[in-house]
Amino acid sequence: MSKPATLPPGITLHLAGPGEAGLLLDVMVRCWTGTVAANSSAFRETESDIAGQMVRGGGVLMLHSEAVIGGGRFHPVSGPAGDPREWVEIKRVGVLKDWRSCGLGAPLVSSLELEAMRRGHPGAQLGVRKDQPRLVAFWSALGYALADDVEMHTVNRLTPPPVTMRKWF
Repeated sequence: MSKPATLPPGITLHLAGPGEAGLLLDVMVRCWTGTVAANSSAFRETESDIAGQMVRGGGVLMLHSEAVIGGGRFHPVSGPAGDPREWVEIKRVGVLKDWRSCGLGAPLVSSLELEAMRRGHPGAQLGVRKDQPRLVAFWSALGYALADDVEMHTVNRLTPPPVTMRKWF
C-alpha cells in the first residue's frame, strides 16, 4: 500500500490479510486497554474471529519501522435501506497512546476507505460507543454523518446502543 503524504517519516501502512489477525488483535487490545471500557465487545474477540472477518473484509496495520503502532479493519455489511449493494462496517480503529495526537488516525481511516472503494463498496458505516463522544467529532471531521438507521454487525448487549454514522464514498 502506498504511503499517504500526511504520514510522518518512518510510518507506513500495510494492507493486512487473514494471516495477520493476531497482529490486528494485539494492537487493538493495546490501543484500547485503559481507553475503552472493559465491557467492550472488542475485548471478547479472538484471533479466529478476526481471521474469519478478514476473509471477505480487510484490515490495515500502521507501522513505525517494523513495530505495529495502529490498525483497523472493515467487513462487508448491508447498506442503507434501498441500496442493494454491500457496504463496509469500519471497526476497531486505533493508534497506540504514544502515537496519538500525531495526526495518524485520518490516514489510517483513509487507507481503510481506499481499500473498501477499490473493492467496489459504495460507502462505510460504523458505531461509536456512547462513552466516547470525542470520537463522534473525529469521524464527523472525516465526512461521516449521524445515521440512526445503521444496523451494527456486532451488538454489545452490555452497553447502550452506539452512536451510528455513515459515509458515502
